[in-house]
Amino acid sequence: MRSNQRWTLPGLALLLLCALPCAHAAEDSLHYGLFGMVHVQRPPAAVADTILLLSDAAGWSAREDALARALAAHGARVVGIDLPTYLQRLQAIGEPCSYPAGHFEELAHWIERHEGDADYRTPLVIGRGSGATFAYAMVAQAPAGTFPALLTLGWDWNFSLPRAICPGDAGAITRIGADARHHVVATGDFPGEWLPLPGAHLADPARAFDNLRQQLDLPPPRLLEEQAVEDVGVTYAHWREQQDADPVALPDDIADLPLTEIAPSAEGDGRIAIMLTGDGGWAGLDKGVAASLAGAGMRVVGFSTLKFFWQKRSPEVAGKALARILAHYAKAWPDAQFVVIGYSFGASLVPVLVNRLPATLQQRIDRGIMISPDADAVFEIRIGDWFGGAHHEGSVPVLPLIALSPIPLTCIHGNDETDSFCKPGQDARLGVLGLPGGHHFNGDYAALGDAIIEVLQARASAQP
Repeated sequence: MRSNQRWTLPGLALLLLCALPCAHAAEDSLHYGLFGMVHVQRPPAAVADTILLLSDAAGWSAREDALARALAAHGARVVGIDLPTYLQRLQAIGEPCSYPAGHFEELAHWIERHEGDADYRTPLVIGRGSGATFAYAMVAQAPAGTFPALLTLGWDWNFSLPRAICPGDAGAITRIGADARHHVVATGDFPGEWLPLPGAHLADPARAFDNLRQQLDLPPPRLLEEQAVEDVGVTYAHWREQQDADPVALPDDIADLPLTEIAPSAEGDGRIAIMLTGDGGWAGLDKGVAASLAGAGMRVVGFSTLKFFWQKRSPEVAGKALARILAHYAKAWPDAQFVVIGYSFGASLVPVLVNRLPATLQQRIDRGIMISPDADAVFEIRIGDWFGGAHHEGSVPVLPLIALSPIPLTCIHGNDETDSFCKPGQDARLGVLGLPGGHHFNGDYAALGDAIIEVLQARASAQP
């Protein structure tokens, strides 16, 4: 997830001290960037999930400690955030609006790298009181898929911020009130599963929750604060059981790869799109474009670069992974032609990986689509990439490989991107298309998908 905001990350020094998996105590406190001190509660056995737990307005207390221990008892690693500390530092950033979703996503990446996790788990978010209200806004801002679920314990109807939260894919998240402060509002399309558990510290809970039921579609209150610890643990455990009960099985030859398959929802020409995600994984833009392509009759296979490149890979290993994907689907659909699409981190990989494919597979690829690529392809997710602070050894310049590409390529970028790689005239094999918006195309992923379809149709009509 890119952001124009840049801030120093003092927690990186701690990361370097524990680059290899470390032995950790059950409870710990670590310092990280805007969050200050975070409180880590580890489960007694294997970690099932990472949970980001936001405190109430008074800050981290014994109540939050009790919640963290209850969640850890059910297998979660809990990262506790002191809400007032974070908000104070957030407001010190001199931006017109705030992007907390990026901060919390980076915190999750950092803690899982610090803990030595072999694979990345998208984190759940839980908030208590004011932390619940802020957590709702933060998750609503994030692209779909960044945070799979939100659990809110109560609500603070009076919560407000001095600065707006930037709109996300779901639209506006805050609205300025008569007090000249910004208040959280309901979003039209919440980008995850929401498990609200009323029971906050409000002075008039009945009135407040009546309003919330009307505006945020909350269920009626059903627990008291003293019941919250048990209820949160049970609710999380039930959610985890549901995830475990419905695994998506892939065929054996590609079962070890982080793939998501989207079946076509209309008649099409049989083309299959292999989509290399951005460094946020299978999330908002990737999902939106996939839905658009599936609606045009394409089968889409999403390849999460976040999960695959969580561990450092070589270009050769990454190329072989793409070859396995293509070989599997080429065998299943012998007459299908393929398009390889990449976004951001994944876009820069397109010419690197396609050039390493066997000729028999290259011949099955109709075109490569590079959406907002960088000038260099990299082969490991690094903490700090989301805020522009990472340096990559072993990166591969993209432009020389475009000249060697066995397939035609199209580079799509947002017209507002100031550092776009997509410049007309760079290479005869690289078509360039500009669309409204910046790196996220104003959230209009349907229009982006339609533009890709038009490029492919123009290519098909030009062929004899």
